[in-house]
Amino acid sequence: MTRSPIQRALCDAMPVVTAYFPIAMTFGVLAVNQGIPGWIALLISAWVYAGGAQFMLLSLALSGSPVLATVLAILLVNARHVLYGTALGPAFRHWSAKARWLSAFGLTDEVFALAGSRVRESPPEPGPHLALVFTCYLSWVAGTAAGALIGGMIPAHVSEALRFALPALFLALLFLSRPSGAHLASAGMGALVSTAASLYQSSTLGIAIGAVIGATAGAGVQAAADRRRVVDAPRPRR
Repeated sequence: MTRSPIQRALCDAMPVVTAYFPIAMTFGVLAVNQGIPGWIALLISAWVYAGGAQFMLLSLALSGSPVLATVLAILLVNARHVLYGTALGPAFRHWSAKARWLSAFGLTDEVFALAGSRVRESPPEPGPHLALVFTCYLSWVAGTAAGALIGGMIPAHVSEALRFALPALFLALLFLSRPSGAHLASAGMGALVSTAASLYQSSTLGIAIGAVIGATAGAGVQAAADRRRVVDAPRPRR
């Protein structure tokens, strides 16, 4: 049985949904356990929708960090999404402005990994892609709501144990998408720089620097591969 593009997009979303819901529940539980009203936790997920950055926001806010410093730290952590948009932008050029803005709102790490692999197969269309985006988004918001409702019944140390699932999910999607040498160079260099920065107590800045250096390394590898293909391509006979 042949699946429609939207059915295929929903199938693609299932691994992300399966991981997002418990991770978002973890956020809701942690927020309520630390004195944040459930409705505020739900609004954070609905408006920020930034995965690990939400946990950072919770930590910074509860530690009494200045508002401006908190905002700048969250923006810095999420600066990598600018690179995601730059990478996918050409494939979305024929879309309407409204569809592009909606897509940009839901461009998480995992959606980028899925969309990036699909873009290499065929040009993306708004309907299927937005179905993927908002299925993932709704699972995150629903998970937060569930966590906020049951937060008082779950010890904080239990919910903390689930936070590893977010980076694990992204790594799984990266390696299941048949990455090229450029993708592996980008991921490896970004991870190396970010890890080195975290050892010097600069993890927030390191994430942003790692994203930029990783993307630059990947672009360099891809450009070198493109040049080799041009050189090796058979020339037409005169």
